Amino acid sequence: MGAAWQRPTVGDFVLVSGHGDLSRSRRWGQLFADDGEQDRPFLVRFHDGLEPELSWCDLERVRTVDKALEDASDQEEEYQCPICFTPFEEDSQIVTPCGHCFCRSCIENALAACQTGDPTERPCPLCRQTVSLFALKMVRTGQRIHFLSDDLSCLNGSVFVLRSHSEVGFASFHFEDGNAYISHSSARCPFAGLVLDNGSLPPDKKFFEKTFWHQGSRTFHGELIWSPCTWYGSERWRIVMQFSEDLAFVTTGVMKLRSHRHACLLDGVWRVEWGNEKAPDLIRVQGGMWEHRGMRYWLNLTDPAKPCFVWRGLGVTQWCELPEAPLEDGQSLLWVTDDPKHPHIIWKRLRGPYDRYDRIVFYKLLGPNGFEYVRHHELRLQEMSFRKGQLFGNSYLHASKLGVESYHFEELRDDQVARGYISYESMPAETPGMDTGAPVPYRVPFEKTHWDEESRCFTAEVDYLRHYGSTWQGVATVTYRMVFDPEFLYIQSGSVKCLNPAAGTAPAPVAEEKHFGKDLVYINADAGRYLRSQADNGRKPTLQNVSPQIQRSLQEALDAANKRNDR
Repeated sequence: MGAAWQRPTVGDFVLVSGHGDLSRSRRWGQLFADDGEQDRPFLVRFHDGLEPELSWCDLERVRTVDKALEDASDQEEEYQCPICFTPFEEDSQIVTPCGHCFCRSCIENALAACQTGDPTERPCPLCRQTVSLFALKMVRTGQRIHFLSDDLSCLNGSVFVLRSHSEVGFASFHFEDGNAYISHSSARCPFAGLVLDNGSLPPDKKFFEKTFWHQGSRTFHGELIWSPCTWYGSERWRIVMQFSEDLAFVTTGVMKLRSHRHACLLDGVWRVEWGNEKAPDLIRVQGGMWEHRGMRYWLNLTDPAKPCFVWRGLGVTQWCELPEAPLEDGQSLLWVTDDPKHPHIIWKRLRGPYDRYDRIVFYKLLGPNGFEYVRHHELRLQEMSFRKGQLFGNSYLHASKLGVESYHFEELRDDQVARGYISYESMPAETPGMDTGAPVPYRVPFEKTHWDEESRCFTAEVDYLRHYGSTWQGVATVTYRMVFDPEFLYIQSGSVKCLNPAAGTAPAPVAEEKHFGKDLVYINADAGRYLRSQADNGRKPTLQNVSPQIQRSLQEALDAANKRNDR
């Protein structure tokens, strides 16, 4: 092979010539082991699906290759793109790590169209292997075509909040002066179970490390390192977020959490006995982790003889003392808690333990199908404008008070889903909090929304018990039906039903029902300015079948607009 040959290192892609029978002259794979100066020092794991998969190979028959470019050179006779079926142009032929060639525009569009968690990692259109946007190379030069930048200036000054709460400091993402961090400064975090695995609170500000931005895909990349603690069993979170074109919300993304847990003495299947009328539960512990009622739990094994963990969202600590010998199937383990309702809990082993686990990786999706983040905007009355003849983009106030159970309807996105929320961010201090003691969320999104344009009817619900783990003044769910006037100046009719928690399969009992136009009077936040402009132009709006309460509120809004104009 001459002086240019370099000895490959373990992990390199290699090409093996003359392997096996002469009809199969070349095979490619990865170097699995190097046995030094033996006759056949290289153990290669082949990736071509042929046998043998592992084989010791002669020194002179193995060389390091760029597998993708090697495959691309083999495909020179296949001169057309398999997506558009047009011949490759000199500077447009792109090769993937799996060795398939495409036009640059075709492969970029194909990868962008796939809606998986990480917006920069998609399946190859031909073989479905995962392809990173940043691993695409030009066939002619071997150079990558996409690069990450550490310049975050396009996000400077922006804050992205969870749409479910819309509160700064409740797992909100902040971008300031070229840095990025996640904030957990809100007093609401402990009530929502946002605590580290050892039960301590996360820092108010946790800065990202290894931050990058890619303009072409509008993606932010960064890592959060919680070491020496863990969160959801992981010391390191890798986060990728893709933003909308106007940087108004996160369209998709993923949080990759990696756990290096190994098997522990408590692994296996257990029956949890609560010691009262409560039915027992079954849990399956793997690597010290398990799921219970939709939430993940991790054992704190700082003291292996005295494992403990915290009940998420409740702050209860549960601990035990392990016996010296592992428990056999059918034996029980006594746990102690600081919850007076369940001072002692028994786990009875049904099966286990397990021997080993590979590294565990799990994902939390970002975007409409997961944790939905939107850009935070302060509510300002002077910035709200009347959108005549449409619902979206309008806001409606009760008693002219912004942020006191006011309704806000967001602009339509491409998916045409009706979105809106209720603002509680200016509620009086004496307003009761959630029944668990948590503060009332700043902004509560409408759920199960439906908009009928012909009848101008909007329906939705808010499930406090499911969404926030608590009732509010005894109410679990609220359903809304709003019918708007033709100009969308006010809510003409409809109802709000407050439902108590359901008992079993029986329908939830109605605790209270109020009606728009009578008990509840909501008018557009910009109604006064609009009515004044109409009056200045000699036009008076037609108010047919309007309740006296609505007429009075509209007149008060007009009077207030006139006073502001006279100042």
